[in-house]
Amino acid sequence: MKLETMKADSKEIYLDAGDMSVTINTWANSEGASIMVHGKGPELPLRMAGAFRWEELDAILVALAAARAA
Repeated sequence: MKLETMKADSKEIYLDAGDMSVTINTWANSEGASIMVHGKGPELPLRMAGAFRWEELDAILVALAAARAA
């Protein structure tokens, strides 16, 4: 068994959007980000969560823009 410990810097971005909140944690290796979307309420219900590379996030943004424009 091998155990390693490392320390790496990352950023956390928090957005309060009225009835929901969005938290994004950038990866320390700068290759992507993890996303959590919570609804408001006493339990903070999880509405969406994911971990994506920047290229995947770009593709999601393009697909969402196309869906909105359709």
